[in-house]
Amino acid sequence: MQKNYKFSSFSVFDVLQNDGCYTSQSRYLFSLGSDKLKSVTGYVANSSPHTKDSQTRHFAIVMKDLKNVTVDGNGSRVLLTDKGSFAYLENCENVTLKNFTFDIETPCCPEFTVMKTGLTSANVQFAPNTRVEKIDDSTFDIKCGNTKIAVDGKGITYMRALDADRNAVFTIGKDPADIFSKVTKLDILSDDGVNQTVKLSFKSLCPLKNGYSYSYRTNIRDEAGFVFDNCKNVTLDSCNVKYMHTQGIVAQFCENVTIEKLDVRPKTSQSVACTGNVFDFFECSGTVSVKNCYFCGCLGKIVNMGAQYARINGRLDDHTLACAYANAKYYGIPFCKRGDVLAVTETESLTAYGRYKAVKCAVDKINPDLFNVTFEGEVPQDAVGKVLENESANGADLIFENNTLYDVPNKAVCINSAGNHTLRFNNFKKVTKSTIYIGGDAKSDFVAGRVGNITIAENRFSDCNSPIICVDPTVPENVCDFAESVSISDNYFTESEKTLYDIKHTREVEFDSKNVCDDEKYVGSTAFCLSSKIKDYEIRY
Repeated sequence: MQKNYKFSSFSVFDVLQNDGCYTSQSRYLFSLGSDKLKSVTGYVANSSPHTKDSQTRHFAIVMKDLKNVTVDGNGSRVLLTDKGSFAYLENCENVTLKNFTFDIETPCCPEFTVMKTGLTSANVQFAPNTRVEKIDDSTFDIKCGNTKIAVDGKGITYMRALDADRNAVFTIGKDPADIFSKVTKLDILSDDGVNQTVKLSFKSLCPLKNGYSYSYRTNIRDEAGFVFDNCKNVTLDSCNVKYMHTQGIVAQFCENVTIEKLDVRPKTSQSVACTGNVFDFFECSGTVSVKNCYFCGCLGKIVNMGAQYARINGRLDDHTLACAYANAKYYGIPFCKRGDVLAVTETESLTAYGRYKAVKCAVDKINPDLFNVTFEGEVPQDAVGKVLENESANGADLIFENNTLYDVPNKAVCINSAGNHTLRFNNFKKVTKSTIYIGGDAKSDFVAGRVGNITIAENRFSDCNSPIICVDPTVPENVCDFAESVSISDNYFTESEKTLYDIKHTREVEFDSKNVCDDEKYVGSTAFCLSSKIKDYEIRY
């Protein structure tokens, strides 16, 4: 039975006990500097650090090995005065965080608006969170508060046209551009202590557009808004998030994750609420539920739901395989735990031909890309060159319902893992890439696998790019069993590009006549699908 506690100090998080419900006495402002944050060192899925060392992140709330705990902020605000992260939960069960607003005083995302353009230059005004410190004519530092932003040519710039009210990746040629690395000279024209007006000069023609605003994110994913690691039945309920730096909410090796009434949008002085993916669900099981949420100003995907395969490099003995992560975004994370069922899988067809129970997984201490898995039974002699999938962890069902997603310059929902997935009653508006993307590649990055049943029903798609729904596994043309089924019903497509869906390598595809469009020119396509039931949509002008 839970005991009820009232708290008025943030230090309550140092003394949380099992079976307790902790409620803030009032709507407090917890303003936390770096000295109040707790350090956690480890590996986080999709973090993509530049080195292969575990990273140290700094969290306001750290909860480990707790059961049956609810923390109710009662409308309180957690404000980080320095760069950092909000909450880290490890080995927790039946834990809920609710009724908080999470914010960072100075978002670490440089922003500026173009005031005037010349042939090879532009006058820009930086937002209050961004300052430039000139070292010499061609050398300068970009800072957000006390945080120096890496300008190394590897970052990505996003541009927003005010008339279109929409973000898009800024490119030079076909490649995403790190705009600050293109600057050959910088002159500070004015500085009132809040906003700076700066002249940026370029070697060639000015690539910036007059009147547009630009945001910049680095390639270093050194923080995450929330990390849930090896948790069961964890809930984030009725919270507002104003900014998450480089990664959003990462859930890895979790069973049953619930996100309810989460509002992710920037404060009025900023345009970015999350510089990376809002959700990374990695090797989760049970149910992942995201309901009644609002997302705006997020530069990455809203949902990235991934499986993870490993490359089998060698057979050390009858019971042990030497494996490697092919993608540096996942190294250092244990691939499995004792008792997990692992499948040896063909790279071409994603078909498992043998399943084995793991005894242990040992990560290499020198190279975290590498690990050895020992099994109860004998493993096949021809396993080398194939891939290994953790079927015990890769199979969460996604329930994505009643959410609003606005202005997504990426894919909105990306599903690459097994399970039965339902997307219903959502409002997708201004999505730059495919709104719903189902991929798969077990040949190079090993980050996606066979997907189960997908139900896409009663959603509204407005001003979304083609193809709005895409199933595009990277497998040979003679393989027709990548996804089990995709059902598209009762959706409304309006003011969008004209390709509704492009679906390949799926057993069953159904697009029924209850879908509604605002134009008779919408089209769809299927290829290498075993069974397709395609009906005309209703036209409603």
